[in-house]
Amino acid sequence: MEAITEEKESNESVEKLEVNCIKVFKAKHGTIFLGDCLKAMQQLPDNSVTLAFTSPPYLNAINYEEHIEKLQGKKERWERKEVSYNEYRDFLIERFKELIRVIKPGGYNIVNISPVGWNGNRVALPFHFVSWMESIGWKFREDIIWEKPVAKDRRSGVLLQHPYPGYYYPSLVSEYVFVFQKPAEKENQENIYWFRTPEEKERNKIDLKNYQGEMSKNVWKIRQVAPQENIHPCAFPTELAARVVNFYSYKNDIVMDIFAGSGQTLLAAQMLGRKFIGMDTQKEYVDYALNKIKNVEGQQKLCG
Repeated sequence: MEAITEEKESNESVEKLEVNCIKVFKAKHGTIFLGDCLKAMQQLPDNSVTLAFTSPPYLNAINYEEHIEKLQGKKERWERKEVSYNEYRDFLIERFKELIRVIKPGGYNIVNISPVGWNGNRVALPFHFVSWMESIGWKFREDIIWEKPVAKDRRSGVLLQHPYPGYYYPSLVSEYVFVFQKPAEKENQENIYWFRTPEEKERNKIDLKNYQGEMSKNVWKIRQVAPQENIHPCAFPTELAARVVNFYSYKNDIVMDIFAGSGQTLLAAQMLGRKFIGMDTQKEYVDYALNKIKNVEGQQKLCG
């Protein structure tokens, strides 16, 4: 039931994963797999994870292998890697189809994604993505806009130089956070609270003192991660992950990130008393995530 985050159930699963060329790294409250998330998920039990939150690799946006070589000093800079649209679509569909098996009925798959610019065009990736998810059985529930206070581009400056109709290119300050849910056989069980005791609900009561502001709306204003704050080239803020974890899971539930990167989702899960499973193909990111999680563990021990 608890996947492989419980020590008593982990030995057989770990051995099987190592045979499949996936290395396993353990933390006190979770596990990170080094390898393709598709192969890793294939070893997990059905209906074992309450919440998945991730930001998948963006089409043609990041060449992670070259980015790691830059971190290692082997390259001065990394270049974007061209991937065909069909190849990218099939890559994601295959993995999110496996994810729907692993998520509990009524559990959530929440995805941070945005349009991508390539060769002078913007690909409406989020809107295509929703259709892909619905085609494999996910129910669309919510669309949340993550608004960043500072733009990373100067697109709006075009109109300042050419103040005429047709020259408007707004600066990009938002990304989408889409909420999908796995259907349940019974409608009254299509949620994550139907089986919780009153005591468990009370232990997980959400602090509403800051709720009536922007948090109650579907536009969340959260500062993005500055380049010097994280080794990953496109990490989302821990605060974004913390809101998702807090709103869509209970303490001791398993939270999973199938494209874990620098571990922001896992860190939020650790901070909020959840168990976690992370997956990534780059060892440098896995090591970085583990170090951050262990630092938080140490701080929690001191405060506890």
